[in-house]
Amino acid sequence: MTATTVLVTGAFGQIGRRCTQILLDRGRSVIAMDLRTDGTAAVEKKLSAHPGRLIPAYIDLRDPQAVRELVLTHQPAAIVHLAAIVSPPSYRNPALARSVNVGGTENLLAAASSLPAAPLFVMASSAAVYGSRNPYRYPERITPDTPVDPIDQYGEDKVLAEAAVRASGLPYALLRLGGVMSPDAHFDGDYLLLVRATPGDNRMHMVDSRDAALAFANAVDRGASVAGKVLLIGGNESYVKLYRDIEDDIMAAVGVGRLGPSASLPGDPTDDRGWAFTGWFDTTESQALLEFQQHDWQQSVAWLAESQGRLRVVLRLLGPILRPAMRAALRMQRRAERRGPYADPWRLIADKYGAAALAGAD
Repeated sequence: MTATTVLVTGAFGQIGRRCTQILLDRGRSVIAMDLRTDGTAAVEKKLSAHPGRLIPAYIDLRDPQAVRELVLTHQPAAIVHLAAIVSPPSYRNPALARSVNVGGTENLLAAASSLPAAPLFVMASSAAVYGSRNPYRYPERITPDTPVDPIDQYGEDKVLAEAAVRASGLPYALLRLGGVMSPDAHFDGDYLLLVRATPGDNRMHMVDSRDAALAFANAVDRGASVAGKVLLIGGNESYVKLYRDIEDDIMAAVGVGRLGPSASLPGDPTDDRGWAFTGWFDTTESQALLEFQQHDWQQSVAWLAESQGRLRVVLRLLGPILRPAMRAALRMQRRAERRGPYADPWRLIADKYGAAALAGAD
């Protein structure tokens, strides 16, 4: 049965705005839940021009009474739960992240469980639940049955939130996302630290944010097929990459040009904790059920390049100066941080944010 009213949390974010647009274009009523900022208000204005019915709801997930009133008022037939404080910003305040990522999820589940008709609960999870993946020791693809073993607090938050969803008694689908490619990503200092921490030979499975949004929208319409499942959301085989190649493609897209292998340190083949949380997904089942892989990697890269406008022209002119300067800056930064021959990402993260950024800190 098609859900006519859908609640989307994080409705004006990278994936949320595109999922909301798809649902509106399909004629749905969408309760768009998010926090009010200048950015979310601008997205709301754009989405209001689409068909369907947009019902903005600026509510904090940590307010159980407000969440309950919203859910009981509109009684959605499906809930798409995208809102979260993701890594690396979550490392700055792990307690706040836990209150949103786990406590907020529990508030939403409690409200949904009080409805006379149980809604389908589709939650965004993450490759972070799998923790550090040493490709030399674990060369196989990640599947929904691969054991979770989070290494950072964000992955731990998602494991706890998944457990809450399973225990709720609601029909559910857990969609674990790979690395999301989108021109509206936030490239701040925290993100750049994570970039430097990630081994160049780390496996990463990327997905275009438009395809990820389609996966969630299609899950809403295919509840009977996806209920009770864990589904891996990565792009087609063109998105199966090594991190250094992703970094080079992105730098080329924005206009700076490729920095090459010296821009990153390798992972330690003998250290299972010496890798970032990602790997290559087996998306056979998720694609068969959700039919979401609509783009290829070069289309995503071109989308990013187009979004840069005139800045890309300027950066391309400056590229011959910027590239050697950036390589030199990276070398100096590694010396200052006393990094060895390997990336050792979680030591760098813990040194920067404290042990609370890692799993098991509490």
